[in-house]
Amino acid sequence: MKQRPIGVGIVGYGLAGRVFHSTLIRNVEEFAIRAIAVRNEGRRAQAVLDHPEATIHASASELFANPDVDLVVIATPHDTHASLCIEAAQMGKHVVVDKIMCMNVSEGEAMIAAAETNGVHLSVFQNRRWDADFLTVQDVIARGLVGEPFVIESSVTGFGLTPGYRLPAGDRPRGWRTYAEFGGGPFRDWGAHLLDQAVQLCGGSPRRVIADFQYRRDWDVETAGTATLVFGSDDGTNRDGVRFVIEVGNISAIPKPRWLIRGSEGAYIQHGRDPQEQALHRGDVGPRKMLPEHSPRLVREIDGALQDVELDGLEGNYLAYYQNVAGAIRGRERLMVTASSVLQSVRLLDAAAESARTNQVIAL
Repeated sequence: MKQRPIGVGIVGYGLAGRVFHSTLIRNVEEFAIRAIAVRNEGRRAQAVLDHPEATIHASASELFANPDVDLVVIATPHDTHASLCIEAAQMGKHVVVDKIMCMNVSEGEAMIAAAETNGVHLSVFQNRRWDADFLTVQDVIARGLVGEPFVIESSVTGFGLTPGYRLPAGDRPRGWRTYAEFGGGPFRDWGAHLLDQAVQLCGGSPRRVIADFQYRRDWDVETAGTATLVFGSDDGTNRDGVRFVIEVGNISAIPKPRWLIRGSEGAYIQHGRDPQEQALHRGDVGPRKMLPEHSPRLVREIDGALQDVELDGLEGNYLAYYQNVAGAIRGRERLMVTASSVLQSVRLLDAAAESARTNQVIAL
């Protein structure tokens, strides 16, 4: 007998809820969107249009009480994640929370405790573990194609005029991501992904974090930020580990490479970002490779000379994230993105912010 679909309730129907979560969920056979909680009238009308089959609630608490909802997806501003997650877990709902997971480590620990106490799954939408560029880098390192990595540079940079920086403050409305109190700022936003990828690639915890944020507007969030994670053992030897360097921000009219890796046997470079996000805006889902113009380049030392080596990049597939969530709820597979695995990147976000604020190296 066919099992009834897993009922999904989405809290928040902005960019994350509408473009990312609902689009992916609709393409996983085991899910059915049963409810959406949204307060904004315009977004409420859009939700009704997009999901006539769903009950539209005025509050998250109403949605949590809906018996048709088994899984709650929290797609709201960062500062609300912890309280909403804990409330949903206490109502016996499985939870997927959008990144960033929470505002700090103590919130994350409380979220994990609530899920464990109530016997529900808690996952964080770290969809960029399924980026084509990241999966290719992970494969290149695992296969030793650059030898021992010395420095891994991971950058998301662009160029754009924003209120308060070469534009009068009133020329463009400010979204919640431009306020520190809501967990805004480009380093938290993109850093949540890039730091998570650093943990996946390098494993464990870095020994220290050094960060610097630039403020080019009259705002309380940074315009751009950099952080260096120093990995390696504390075994008393002089042997060093990899340096993982992150940069984010919109001050680069010529973007930096998305990835630049230097190692003992070669180097790797790749420009451009995974195309899945743009595809989701069109409603398209499914596996995708990097666009041809963003194909990676691998150089290796062969017979004493540096040579280009042909490399076929891997496919990315965000659907794999929600397919795994469904499998975990059904009890047939382990959850791949656990909240505990993401908590380390939250810890690194805290360390980077502290380093930038105090101009100090943060030892971990």
